[in-house]
Amino acid sequence: MLALGVMVAGGCGGAGDSRLPLAGRLTVVAPAARGQGWDRAARALVAVLTGDRLARTAEVSNYPGGLGAAALGAFAAAREPFTREGRLLLTGMPMVAGAEIANAASVVESTTPLARMVGDWAALVVPAGSRLRAFEDFAAVLRRDPAGLAVGGRMEGGSDHVLYGMIGKCLGVDTRLLDYAGYSSGAEAAQALHDGRVAALLGSARSFVPEIAEGRLRPLVVSSAERIDGIDAPTLMELDVRLEYTDWCGVLGPRGMSSEDRDVAVALCDRVDASSRWRAICAANGWNRVYLSGDDFRQWLVTETRRTREVLNELGLLSTFATSCWGSCVQRPYM
Repeated sequence: MLALGVMVAGGCGGAGDSRLPLAGRLTVVAPAARGQGWDRAARALVAVLTGDRLARTAEVSNYPGGLGAAALGAFAAAREPFTREGRLLLTGMPMVAGAEIANAASVVESTTPLARMVGDWAALVVPAGSRLRAFEDFAAVLRRDPAGLAVGGRMEGGSDHVLYGMIGKCLGVDTRLLDYAGYSSGAEAAQALHDGRVAALLGSARSFVPEIAEGRLRPLVVSSAERIDGIDAPTLMELDVRLEYTDWCGVLGPRGMSSEDRDVAVALCDRVDASSRWRAICAANGWNRVYLSGDDFRQWLVTETRRTREVLNELGLLSTFATSCWGSCVQRPYM
């Protein structure tokens, strides 16, 4: 999840035109408590909507709990035209996973996908004194004994857990045997690493930079397509583990939106992504813009849901599974 403070860049170029707002009132539903996770991204979105005069008023409504299940359950079908009273739901991989774990309708089926906005690359880190000197050492241990390393991260079934399952699958190990410890926050997971309760930690790459710079953590690999400034570690792709992964955050509309309302909502997302105010906020918070909207985002979300469902099944987190294998991983042997 995106768990960074929001910096609103005053004076950054707003829309500043004389056109009427696209919506009289917008509510952004955040599947997190105030000040946590997606709430910060939601408040950044509201700052742009109001600062750039894309809406007359905008507010955040919080529904924490259950990997986004509470927010998704509260996000009913459209009742009013979007231009009169619009509602947007912040989403991401944990909500996609939560719907699958609950054996509920998928996010795609129960909403109207609008746009993927930003992402947060992940890193695998160990304490500076760890015997695991490189990712090759980590991979070798997992291949010998998939349960031989306790790896920590944020909540079970969330972004970090799914990424660990994907890494395990790409390395050809039995993912059901992987030892994963989920914690309620990144800070709690980091404390578990320093206390020796886990051997390695998966999480937001950006959040590890200070301790990496201090020499307290050693990064083994990052999940981005290219290397990350401030983190001296290869990408998974460099090691022929064909996996790129971001903890993404997107925007959904209510189920049953008319085609006209959907077009207006997608255009609103387009204007947010093009906003200099939004881009300044993303840069200040280290968010990676991974914008994709409309039908392209919907199709991507369908594919991402299938990939996530497969990994959750292999991790033993699904009670039922009716999807054949999707995708493949290719890697170079390390030994």
